[in-house]
Amino acid sequence: MTQGKNNQKKNIFLWALYNFANTPITVAMGGLFLAQWVVIDNKLPDIWYGATFTLATILLLITSPFLGAWSDKVGERMPFLKWTTYIQAIIGIILGIVAVSPIQSFPKVIIVLILFFFLQYFYQISLVFYNTILKMLSKESTLGRISGITEVFDNIGWLLGPAILLPFSLGYITLFGIPGRAQVFLPAVAIFILTGLPMIIWFKERNTITPSQNVNLRIVYKNTIDGFKALIQKDKNVTKFLIGFMFISDALLTASLYFAIYLDQVFKISDIQKYIALFLIEITAIPSCYLFGKIADKIGLRKVLIISCINLTLVYGLMSITTSVSFTYVLSAFVGLGYGGFYTTSKAFLVKISPAKKLGEYFGFFSTFQKFASIIGPLTWGAITLALKDNGVIKYRVAIFALSVLMLIGTVILFRVKENRSQI
Repeated sequence: MTQGKNNQKKNIFLWALYNFANTPITVAMGGLFLAQWVVIDNKLPDIWYGATFTLATILLLITSPFLGAWSDKVGERMPFLKWTTYIQAIIGIILGIVAVSPIQSFPKVIIVLILFFFLQYFYQISLVFYNTILKMLSKESTLGRISGITEVFDNIGWLLGPAILLPFSLGYITLFGIPGRAQVFLPAVAIFILTGLPMIIWFKERNTITPSQNVNLRIVYKNTIDGFKALIQKDKNVTKFLIGFMFISDALLTASLYFAIYLDQVFKISDIQKYIALFLIEITAIPSCYLFGKIADKIGLRKVLIISCINLTLVYGLMSITTSVSFTYVLSAFVGLGYGGFYTTSKAFLVKISPAKKLGEYFGFFSTFQKFASIIGPLTWGAITLALKDNGVIKYRVAIFALSVLMLIGTVILFRVKENRSQI
């Protein structure tokens, strides 16, 4: 019994460590470094970066039912996680080498964006298999606690990742080739390999699903479409929640992709100052997850969810007009509070309003709406900045104000959602 508990603790640690491994490479390929390298260092419009991210998400939406069904068929998750991890490592190494190479700017950026497209796709696909492992690690009564452990590792990664990579970005450390932001990609991949491989090597998978020998992929897609139709026609309360959630999540994702570019172009601040803003977001988000969870238990999930959405809407609206860097730091802390409240209560709220017998299916819809949120926002930001390309920093203020409008729309929709469990 003791040996079994030790193995379980070891598996939980390895699972959480893998989540930490993802964060430095996500930071490097996200708004703080890759987006700035494409838009600021190489002078391409914002939409090039956002569209690449969006196309990877579209491919994910098309292929994830097939890959999920394939893993169900064999009854294992780890083989799929291993191969997607290996592929990410290989693509990441090639991307890092190309980025610091002496290739001319435009073809180099195109090659890097193509590699980023595949890297982002395989990263998102890996999460399909990674997240399902939670069922193997936990009983129903400990799902929140164990899921919270991996969120702690994730937030630690978001704090440490930029701090580790900044010396490479600022030119204090140059591995080889061209100095600057391009230098962060290889060390980020190295951290990913070093902290991700322990799970790949030592994690012991305990099969919790019955392998199916006959998975009809046509039926998988048909059932997904039929499920969406049933959701929209029969459970309008959950449908409204998911649509409202999508608008808020869409704006938050887009803000994270372009936040560093916004700070650079509007306030002309250094990467260290941008990291301070990111640090303030993360350092307030971590305790707010726990704090708002406790408050929601007392006053209701819906109230805390709405308050968090109003906070985010106002903060991004103010951010679009402020001219003070100091006030932007204050707003960043409020962004962290909003993040914590929104993401803590949204999943719990879905549990409360969903039919108990269809909870797994409804969380599948939740995940799909999250993926759709990766499409609309980046394209909206890219279209606005492209249309207003001759208007200086105004284009960025308009773009971030547009995100607050998306949040406002989502908040209005969430106001109409009732805190009652569906009876279908």
